[in-house]
Amino acid sequence: MRTGVRPGARDAAHLVTAVLAVGLVAACSTPPPAGALPGMPPGVTAPDEYAFGDDVASRDLRASGPVYDALAQEVDDERLRNLPLVLEVDADVAAVRDAYDTELAGERGWSALADLPAADGAWTEGWISADGRDALVLVGLEPRAGETHVPLTVLTTLPDEVTGSS
Repeated sequence: MRTGVRPGARDAAHLVTAVLAVGLVAACSTPPPAGALPGMPPGVTAPDEYAFGDDVASRDLRASGPVYDALAQEVDDERLRNLPLVLEVDADVAAVRDAYDTELAGERGWSALADLPAADGAWTEGWISADGRDALVLVGLEPRAGETHVPLTVLTTLPDEVTGSS
């Protein structure tokens, strides 16, 4: 049966299709640039404004303040910023931590920051870049009864553009 397409043209079309498929896979699997914030895992959002009242804000500050002070001794404190995110209480905290660890330690080669201060009712986890120039630390509050979301404070030297959920 004749299709009207020359064999050479058909081979070229297959080659172009294969190249496009490889390019698409590579583009989808390429990690963000080393100087970009990781994407937010499921259960984490970036609010338009701080989404908590005075009681929660006070708990958040007691938890994140000592971590900020400790981190300011490790990195350029003029570049250090606080990015307030929101963590849904039904989010899997271990999965959130693993998502950041996979990208920062696994894909970018960052190291875990040890001995971060942790307040009662809060948890911390952090990473520092191989050159010691950049860091990212998560400070999360343990939810109290009736809370549907809690602050997830990100202390970092990375630019503050937050990318959407992955």
